[in-house]
This record gives sequence, C-alpha cells and structure tokens, in this order.
Amino acid sequence: MNYTDEELNNYQKSAFDFTLYQIRNIEASEEISMQVISLFLLQYDKIENPQGWIINTSKNYCKKYFYKNKKEQKLTNSIHQELSNHIEKFEDENSELNEAFKESYQELNETELSTLVYYFNCDKSIKQMHLNTGEAYSTLRKRISRIKNKLKAETFRRLGYYGSKKVVTPQLNDLIKAFLKRFKQHVENDSLNKMFYYFSKIDINKYNFEFDINKILDYEISLNKSIYKTWVVFKDSNNIPKSFKMSFFIDEKNYLKIVSPPKLIEQMKILHINSTKGQELTNI
Repeated sequence: MNYTDEELNNYQKSAFDFTLYQIRNIEASEEISMQVISLFLLQYDKIENPQGWIINTSKNYCKKYFYKNKKEQKLTNSIHQELSNHIEKFEDENSELNEAFKESYQELNETELSTLVYYFNCDKSIKQMHLNTGEAYSTLRKRISRIKNKLKAETFRRLGYYGSKKVVTPQLNDLIKAFLKRFKQHVENDSLNKMFYYFSKIDINKYNFEFDINKILDYEISLNKSIYKTWVVFKDSNNIPKSFKMSFFIDEKNYLKIVSPPKLIEQMKILHINSTKGQELTNI
C-alpha cells in the first residue's frame, strides 16, 4: 500500500505528540518522530495496523530515551510555547480574562503541562489519548478534569474572586478535606498534638477544641493576601447543624498551616431552600 504525504505527515505527528507526552522534551520528540517514520517507510508493506505500529514503536524509542538519560528530563520553556500555540486558538474578546487565563498556565507542573499539551494535540479527545497511551479512560478523564479545575480556580483568583470556592484548586480542596478529616479524628481521640505540622504556627494548648463533630457537611472560603478564611458546616451527635471558622495559608512545601484555629460559631441561622429567603439566595 502506498501512503500519501498527508498520511505520512499525520503518522509522524502522532509519533511526535505521543513522544512529547511521554518524555516532555520537544527536540527529542522531533528526533524520535523522524526515526519512527523512517523505520515505518522501510517496513510499511509488512504493517497491518499503521497507527498502532506508530504508537508502539514510539513507546520503544521512549524507553530507549529514558534508559540513555536515566533521569527524567525537565520540561523546557519550549513546552510553554507549544501550549501557547493552543491557547491562542481560544482567544477571548475580554482581554482581562484572556490574560488571567494565560497566566494561570504558569501554575501547572511538568506532568500537568505535558498532559494538557497532549490533550490538545489529540483534538481534546480523551478517547484518543486512551487509545494511544493505553491508560485507563477514567484515569485520564479525572486527570484532565483536575487540570481544568485548577486552571479555572487560578484564573478566577487572578480576576479578583476572593469570597468563593471558585478560587479553590483541586489540590487545595484535597488539602482542606484531609485537614478536616484528621481534625475530626483527633478531636474525637483527644490527640490533636499529632497534628503538629498543621498547628506549628500557633500554640494549640491555648485553645479549647471540645467539638462534637459527627459529620463534616461542607465549607466555604475567602482569600485575602494569601490567607484563606474558612467556614465549616458540620452536624453534631444530635444531628444538629453547627459550624466553625478558621484561617490558614499554604507554605512553600504545600502544607496547610493554621494561623487562626478552629473556633465554634455561636449562632447559625438555617434557611430552608424552599423558603422565600432561601429562593432569593439560590437565585443570586
């Protein structure tokens, strides 16, 4: 079978996109894709599934690449340029929004960047990523979702949203939920001293933590100069809704550090969603 130039270019692009996703180095990916397509041209008459062969051969070259380098290559600035080429396709008339969106990409780590670039190069098809990489579809979908949510949160933060969960990234949400889960457990077991890395900025012996927490329901949050103020709603052992507030920041090691410890809110008004006031708040 003879292949057209367009088909060969598409096969080489598939090899490049897959390799870039794996090794996160543009120059090496270009070289490998050339090697893959050269080998393909030598063996094409024996290949029954060209696309599958391209991906599998690219995998083998990636393994050789990692073997030679031994250490995973750091992501170069060129990967940001590759991503910028995709961002420009989605220019928004709102220049402030567009600029905040572009800045948010700087917060992605190497793995998130390479995943997002490959997602774009697969025409935003998680199914195609799954077919090419062999990774579970559900895993890829969750990974892309977390990256998108992180970008949204970072964008909203840059646009000045401070009193909303819109500024909470998936990673920050994980940190808050982990803290609340452990706080509940250690309050029940009278072992808060084991949470020293959370409370290292304050003297917990000065505070009363005799909370009756049966179930954590939800939290709301605001941000002011890198300090997050959080309101947590929970039910006590009598199934009565209560809440407490606390403040924290995230340090350079990505640890949650309490600066104002959990404190019960004495009064909390409950509005039923079907009430007049509840409907007014729902429609805001």
